[in-house]
Amino acid sequence: MDSRIKWIDAAKGLGIVLVVMSHAPIDETLKAFLFAFHMPLFFYLSGAVFRPHSMSIWAFIKKKARSLLWPYFVFSAASYLIWFSMTRHFPFTAGEDVNPINPFVGIFLSTPGNYQLTYNPAIWFLTCLFVVELLFFLYYRLSKGRFIATFLVVAAIAGYGSTMLSFALPWNVFVALTAVVFYGLGHLTKHFWKTLPWANVLLIATPLFISVFFIQSLNTERVDMRANVLGEFSYFYLAAIAGIAAFLVLIPKLQHSKTLLFLGQNSIVILLIHLPILNFVRAALYYGFQVDLSTANSLPWTLFFTAVTIVLVVPFIYLLQKYPWLLGKAPLKKQGRLQKQHALQGNAVPR
Repeated sequence: MDSRIKWIDAAKGLGIVLVVMSHAPIDETLKAFLFAFHMPLFFYLSGAVFRPHSMSIWAFIKKKARSLLWPYFVFSAASYLIWFSMTRHFPFTAGEDVNPINPFVGIFLSTPGNYQLTYNPAIWFLTCLFVVELLFFLYYRLSKGRFIATFLVVAAIAGYGSTMLSFALPWNVFVALTAVVFYGLGHLTKHFWKTLPWANVLLIATPLFISVFFIQSLNTERVDMRANVLGEFSYFYLAAIAGIAAFLVLIPKLQHSKTLLFLGQNSIVILLIHLPILNFVRAALYYGFQVDLSTANSLPWTLFFTAVTIVLVVPFIYLLQKYPWLLGKAPLKKQGRLQKQHALQGNAVPR
């Protein structure tokens, strides 16, 4: 039984392409546009697959620790070793001036301050998502699924208030207060998105994307959820929600793309390793072809870096399929047995 939801996989596939693109050399205006909604989108998609569980809190924690914290620590350690031995010496990275103790401590704190995540900045998402999932699960269990909208409003206010503080909590707990808003919206509105005719898609998505660009241009700062930088409260939420809506109006028309489905089903691998690979792509151009990376940020260059990086990630995807325990997953045969068991019980298969 295939338990995966195609539109969510396709959305993750296109979304992870935007994440890689935003980390490649890129024009600042385009980067601000992508940052306005691409991480809220991923928290939204994670919430869209939340299912109320009868499992105990401890069982839920163990399940999420296996699927999120285990790969976080495995790939943090690997990324740190690569950074320490190689990539910190590249002249286009903030490396040799960074005390190696700071990013080593960052493995355990998962906060961006003081270059603590410089070894692999994108990896913060996993610890933050763990906090978000646990927070939403606990609220859902205690409230029996009532007053979720009220909970999300309170979380949004508390999360925005935390941006005014001068310190961060481990595992981006403050960021999780903002992220849980999008996670909860994903849970509440996942059935809203339908496949529309192309004319309607373009009529709705185009002005929404334009509005994201315009609203973000009014914001006082470029959004950076990892650093808990949101700018103005209203502009942040308006741009993020408009971007998510535009994206999810478009994605049902693309949900049969085998490429997007493949990328979406393996988005965690791309998230975990794309930045170290991207640094090696940049190094190849810098050392091998004497490319001035400070000027290689036009759209063609951005698309080039994005495409090459994703292509180079693909062999690692197939490699990790042979060693799924590195991602906290069961072997494929065991996954098949679990799918049949949950199908017979009429339960949603854990993702």
